[in-house]
Formats: sequence, C-alpha cells, structure tokens
Amino acid sequence: MKTLRFAVIAALAIAGAGFVATAAVADPPSWAPAHGWRAKHQYVYYPSAEVYYEPASRMWFWLGGNGWQAGVSLPLALQGYVRVGGVNISLDVDRPYLQNDYVVHRYGGSQHRWWRDEDRDHGHGGHGHGGSGHGHDH
Repeated sequence: MKTLRFAVIAALAIAGAGFVATAAVADPPSWAPAHGWRAKHQYVYYPSAEVYYEPASRMWFWLGGNGWQAGVSLPLALQGYVRVGGVNISLDVDRPYLQNDYVVHRYGGSQHRWWRDEDRDHGHGGHGHGGSGHGHDH
C-alpha cells in the first residue's frame, strides 16, 4: 500500500510539473511601452539661450526662426551663450525640446530669440543659420 501511495504521489508530481507557470524572460516588443523603465538621454542644457547639447550624439538643439533645429554645430549667434552655465539633465526623450516646458520651468530659460537680433543687425529677412551646418525643422 505504501508503494502504491508513493507511486500516485510521484505520478501527480510529474503530471503537475507540466502545468507550473514559469516566468518568461524576454524583452517587450519594440512597439510596447516599457513597464516603468525608459532609457534616459543625457543633455547639457543652457538656460541663457534654451539650447541643448547631447554629448553622446554630439548634436545641438536650439529654437530658430522656423521652429526647433538640430545640427552638429550651433549658429554663430548662439555660440557665446553656451560657453558657461550649462546644466546636466536627463530626459526620457531623444528630442529634448519635446520637454522644453518642463525644463524651462525647472531650470529657467530666457527664450533669447537670436534670429531676430541677426535680422535687425544685418537688415535681412532670413532666418540666419550662420555656421549651423545642417539644421532641421522639428
């Protein structure tokens, strides 16, 4: 009788092993939201001109006459504003200007409109990108 009881318990244990739920170890698909974790992007934010620099990509982000611009170098008119006073920040977006309202509220900002200065000083109606390389509207 003891042997039969042991055999029944062993059979149930073996049969039940197939029904035990195990945690799957996998990354969520690329379209799924990350559950509580998002990659952080590191930027240096310059409140005096509301300019962002991302050291990892060596990209600058600034507000120009046609909206937010991005490029590997800044317009000459902004370069004087980014020599000192940068603040290291982490954001969960790859385009920092998407959270500009939050950043300005937390770290300040002057909203210096440099392209208006160029238009006034040089008497032209362009949206000067002086030295910006490849600026893009976003």
